[in-house]
Amino acid sequence: MTSRRRIILTGATGLVGKAVARQLTALGDEVVPFRSRHDGAGGMNPLTGHIDRGMLEGAFAVIHLAGEPISQRWSAAAKERILASRRDGTRLLAETLAGLKTKPEIFLSMSGVGRYGIRRDETLTETSPVSTEGFLGEVSAAWELATEPARAAGIRTTCLRTGVVLAASGGALRMMLPAFRLGFGGPLGHGRQQMSWIRLGDLVRLILWCLDQPNLPPALNAVAPAPCSQADFARALGNVLRRPAILPAPAWAVRLLFGQMGEETVLGDLRVTPAAALAAGFRFETPDLPAALARALGE
Repeated sequence: MTSRRRIILTGATGLVGKAVARQLTALGDEVVPFRSRHDGAGGMNPLTGHIDRGMLEGAFAVIHLAGEPISQRWSAAAKERILASRRDGTRLLAETLAGLKTKPEIFLSMSGVGRYGIRRDETLTETSPVSTEGFLGEVSAAWELATEPARAAGIRTTCLRTGVVLAASGGALRMMLPAFRLGFGGPLGHGRQQMSWIRLGDLVRLILWCLDQPNLPPALNAVAPAPCSQADFARALGNVLRRPAILPAPAWAVRLLFGQMGEETVLGDLRVTPAAALAAGFRFETPDLPAALARALGE
């Protein structure tokens, strides 16, 4: 099969990166993994400023997924790694892309719904005011700002603000499954807080869809159109697994186990919708939670 496009992919070994690479390859694109924290050919190291400019020359698109995992206890050292990996790595990549002789047409960079803060009692779209509330707000603000050199150089640049990615093979859902399968699952905290989610397959489809769009806004909410409460999520997962899901984890226990990470993620309250993607014609395969969970577990 003749390659259609050459696409640079950072974070190619992660949960989302593997799925994106697999789908792009199936479509006939040439996927070039671009490693982070690497001083040799085919990668970059934000700590040293090294980057392989030659590999980036002439690519059709760059999809930037790399970053220190969020799902860990946020010690001071961990928070610095999380922030630096997104801010410094993205800036190094964006500045390099801006200075290439043959620039890519598209630069897609991940971000998060934390750009809207931690708690907002409203339905949020791409036109809603953003916030730097909390650590995730600080991180996502720096993350998105770091893409500006690429945009200023005329590269179509979009940040994908993701919510909880549902996949049985990794991420939050995989961590929840053992307890739920044993019948020990339930809502976290009081259960009324809203969570914004997307099935991995739909996130991959959205990323690939972006590559074919001539006009994209600076940011897209990469979430499903039906955010839900923690209680509704627990109930839906229990139903799919045919297990009870009535044992709540109180907020104090979440804070004790996970600290600030738990406070801002599972106890956070954000109702985010993908208004821009829907308006531009993107259609989700699994827009509702029960179908998304069933499909994710089947995959």
